[in-house]
Amino acid sequence: MSNSGPLGLFLIFGVVLSPVYLMVAGWLFGRPRELRLPMIGLGFIAGFTVLAWGGMAGFALAVDLLYFP
Repeated sequence: MSNSGPLGLFLIFGVVLSPVYLMVAGWLFGRPRELRLPMIGLGFIAGFTVLAWGGMAGFALAVDLLYFP
């Protein structure tokens, strides 16, 4: 297998997340132009992301403490 570059990063950030990019662009640049509701949606997305990463970090810490003392 040849080392052709970061293909996985391109797939994840370019292809898999493109619906999210389009959704956010539609929220921010769509008509009628009202920013309150898109900011609430972005807050929910950011909050869910922080909670998911925090939960994964907490789970990793718990596994580390329980199984690898």
